[in-house]
Amino acid sequence: MARSAVPPVLFVIDDDPSSLDVLLSDLSRRFGNDFVLRGDTSPEAALAALQEMAAASEPVALLLVDDAAPDFLAHAHELHPGAKRVLLVDRDYSSTSPAVQAMALGRADYHIVRPWADNESMYRAMSEYLSSWTVEQEPNFEEFRIVAADGDSRVLQLRDVMTRFSMPFGVYATESEAGRRLLDQAGLDGTRLPVVIRYDGQVMIDPSLPDLAGAVGVSIKNEIDTCEVAIVGAGPAGLTAAVYAASEGLETVMLERAMSGGQAGTSPLIRNYPGFPHGINGGLLMERTCEQAWLMGAHIVFAQQAVALERRGDDRIVHVLDGTELRARAVC
Repeated sequence: MARSAVPPVLFVIDDDPSSLDVLLSDLSRRFGNDFVLRGDTSPEAALAALQEMAAASEPVALLLVDDAAPDFLAHAHELHPGAKRVLLVDRDYSSTSPAVQAMALGRADYHIVRPWADNESMYRAMSEYLSSWTVEQEPNFEEFRIVAADGDSRVLQLRDVMTRFSMPFGVYATESEAGRRLLDQAGLDGTRLPVVIRYDGQVMIDPSLPDLAGAVGVSIKNEIDTCEVAIVGAGPAGLTAAVYAASEGLETVMLERAMSGGQAGTSPLIRNYPGFPHGINGGLLMERTCEQAWLMGAHIVFAQQAVALERRGDDRIVHVLDGTELRARAVC
């Protein structure tokens, strides 16, 4: 993590003084090089300290709070809205656990159950939470820069494509100084918009979906005419089918007319997906599932729309918009 002028604070609240000392000591050994460790046993004293830090513009990265003071998180969040809120709870899997209520009401971002099996398991969790905060603070690398006139409706499609493919991007108005500079560097006068400029200097003027998909680096042409399983659509169901079919060794081709993820890919947080108790960004989840299908051996083709299906003997024929055909034993 890059050092800042004022190191971010990791603040711990535990009403047991001995437990607080142990936590601060353990966390200092692992995270003390990048974060300042502070703590208190009293929510009131902790809140006063956080108020002083807010007044001094001292960044707070994470609040680790004992479940005896869950209401403290709401007040602390007003002072440091960017800090990750972690509730430290005793092992209690009843529906009345403070963790259940805090997560349901949006008062906590994460929780840690104690006692933990070993320090490494706690360190891994804390590293994940702190990494999430760090990513939000660092300036984004822009793989693509979009230059467009204010109010250009095509920008919405470009944003959607970039977001679904998890491509970092920036949008610049043609009237802005940055927008004019980007156009000048590309040798364009701005009469044809929008313009998409890739980090390596590749320029696309009013790009189509296949143009964007190709620039992102995904396959846009199906080079297989026969397979065992053809999947139409790369939404959650299609991606899951591709993972399972390919993992069983079946030759699998998935055709997607636009971008993977479907509606789930646009969700900022999915909390009901198995295995992610604190939720996961929908775009990230779909990206991981797509990559998993690819690593299993599925052939994934974007910007290719299936337009018709017919049966020829024991095979199914998928007709694609570009005029090609895909023969499969099964289609889903």
